[in-house]
Amino acid sequence: MSDEELMRFPPDGIERRPVTAASRLLLGGPVTLLTTSHRGKSNVMPLAWCAPLSADPPLLGVAIEQSRHTAEMVSHAEEFALNFPGRQLLHHVQYLGSLSGEQVDKFEATQLETFNAIHVTAPLVAGCLAWVECEVQHAIPLGDHILFVGLPLAVRVDPTAFDDRWLVSAAETRPLHFLGGNHYSTLEGLLEARLPGSGEPPEQALAERIEEELELTREARERREELLGQLRREVEQGRLVDLSQVELEELP
Repeated sequence: MSDEELMRFPPDGIERRPVTAASRLLLGGPVTLLTTSHRGKSNVMPLAWCAPLSADPPLLGVAIEQSRHTAEMVSHAEEFALNFPGRQLLHHVQYLGSLSGEQVDKFEATQLETFNAIHVTAPLVAGCLAWVECEVQHAIPLGDHILFVGLPLAVRVDPTAFDDRWLVSAAETRPLHFLGGNHYSTLEGLLEARLPGSGEPPEQALAERIEEELELTREARERREELLGQLRREVEQGRLVDLSQVELEELP
């Protein structure tokens, strides 16, 4: 092996970041509203640090900072519910994250409507897209957080938003994704991956797929620029324009 093969430098333009950025790189999944109830008091907090841990038995993990009031409530209640909001609750999610349930009744402050769960005492938030009721199986301190391992007891969904996966259909039925700070996103489109065909050299097929995706991106950008140009011309002529058309032409 030559020295050139041993010394493989990173591509140009790559930048280093502090190791604390590792957790932010994993953000982007659906944000949830975690609800719990203990001794007649209910609480709700936005939570992005959650993940599936096991398929059999089905187990979910939620990581909550140890000093949070919610961590104490979940520890005592030994149960919780995950509510999956859509875009219409965007500002509620951010506002709830600015409040402490120890000092404020968050349901009273936001006037969120709720309904009864099947197996847990935690209220479920109306207007969400899916709901998962969990019983705590383990509580594991990890650094400054506690990992609560939950066993799902009941799952309910809005069938216009979720079948056996998120459907990515109408904008109001897409889950809200947390990116960090006060920035969120929603799924904008469905992409279908294709495997190399039988007898097709995988390296050649995958290289062709890259070219296809780049071409699709270029075409989408050109369509969007054409649409923006048309809208500018209509504005200059004093006509009313429908800006919702721009959102429909997002890049893939």
